[in-house]
Amino acid sequence: MEFQNNADLASFWQILDEMMRSNYQYSEQSYNLWFGRMQLRRLDAEQAVFVCENTTKQEIITKKHIDFIADCLTELLGYTPEVSIAVDTSLAPVITGAPDPEPAQSPRTDDMPLPGYPSSRSSGSVSSGSVSDSLSGVMASYESLMQAGNAPVPPEEPEQAPSENGEMAINPDYTFDNFVVGSSNNLAHAAALNVANNIGLKINPLFIYGSSGLGKTHLMYAIANRALQRNPSLNIICIKGEEFTNQLVEAIKEGRTEVFRAKYRKVDMLLIDDIQFIAGKDATQTEFFHTFDALYEDHRQIILTSDRPPRELVSLEARIRSRFEQGLLVDIKPPDYELRLAILKNKVSQNRVDVPGDVVDFLAKNLQENIRQLEGVVKKLVASNLLTGQPVNMEMVLQTVPEYLRDAEPVSDIIQRIIAVTAKHFKVTEDDILGSSRKKNIQSARNAAMYITRAITNISLPQIGAAFARDHSTVHSNINRVEQEIAGDPLLEAKVSEIMKEVKRGD
Repeated sequence: MEFQNNADLASFWQILDEMMRSNYQYSEQSYNLWFGRMQLRRLDAEQAVFVCENTTKQEIITKKHIDFIADCLTELLGYTPEVSIAVDTSLAPVITGAPDPEPAQSPRTDDMPLPGYPSSRSSGSVSSGSVSDSLSGVMASYESLMQAGNAPVPPEEPEQAPSENGEMAINPDYTFDNFVVGSSNNLAHAAALNVANNIGLKINPLFIYGSSGLGKTHLMYAIANRALQRNPSLNIICIKGEEFTNQLVEAIKEGRTEVFRAKYRKVDMLLIDDIQFIAGKDATQTEFFHTFDALYEDHRQIILTSDRPPRELVSLEARIRSRFEQGLLVDIKPPDYELRLAILKNKVSQNRVDVPGDVVDFLAKNLQENIRQLEGVVKKLVASNLLTGQPVNMEMVLQTVPEYLRDAEPVSDIIQRIIAVTAKHFKVTEDDILGSSRKKNIQSARNAAMYITRAITNISLPQIGAAFARDHSTVHSNINRVEQEIAGDPLLEAKVSEIMKEVKRGD
């Protein structure tokens, strides 16, 4: 199996590039720095060969990003070719003019975006020391390359340094025009549109909640894009809840809290994705509370997303919870059949691939988890079509994405599999997880199993409590504890991610 021409390679690279961008954990600026000029030169059943413009970038990508690229390829192809990075100096930008004879002072390396790939693509924390260690050599190499005239343009500003720029690049592809509306998200869509047209005037704050992959971030970006169309001079910050915490910690450590406050309290719009990650962090909650009040009193727009409503964020301060509830709370539910069908037709049209109506209908009936799942399946089918040259038909669907097409499985069976897989990874027994032991390792396994059950099945807290013989408040507390632990422990994050993958595969 091998691509026969450069056009097919370029088409496949576009699909892979989109997936990598959506999975990348740092800024768009950081992504473009490492992958912006990369190309795919060979792909078959054995290997995938990419090229970049110089040996320094080749070494960094090979050392820091190769697992990230391989994971994205595996997700798209269903198998893992051997990934290698070669050099093609013709990809380097043409630099005109002589370099400055006096090198500028190097930017602070402990504030630069980490070029590496964490053990899991879920949100996680990285100490400033590890960032500094990883980048000290990189920045030295970049100074040499800049003087040699063959380096790509370096970042204009350290990602975590206080500035007027937003922390998450606002993706221009996420607009109201390409947001497919159905009964499960029409209220959230209407509220977001109202906010975009009346910044800070009618609905403030707007709090959008729902499970992962349903379109919360899409709507948040759509608001920002519409607002910027109406007024390009708006000062907007868009940031993850976890990154807000990380920046505050750095500001406190370096004595820059006043600069931090000035940055966040002078914006026209503050958008925080996954606000639940500030729960349980006292200093962050205090700073956020005062920032919220300052913005609210000045009629500056606040938009927040979360995986659950404020009342379920039990480790969130009551005063913050009440601030959230004084605005408009809207939820996004999993898409119904009609919406799934509309989304699939839209994605098929965007990818310009011919998919028979009966295949689209079959997918709409069987893919019920979230919108991200629908997008992922379409990408895999498009990739398979490019790889093999075969038409997208029912046979290809059954061969390419069988993991998504199992008959509906009872929730009780899924929970049983979660408990079994979690017990195996934590080296405890299933009876331990369901029992009353308070040993640390057993409690950790039990809490992880509850967290994974909520993430995969999305059943209610009382239902989870019944499955684990606990009351719903205990379940709530345990799930929050796991979230906080994951935020500060990449190894636990990786373990939970692997358990979830194994459960979904049905191993």
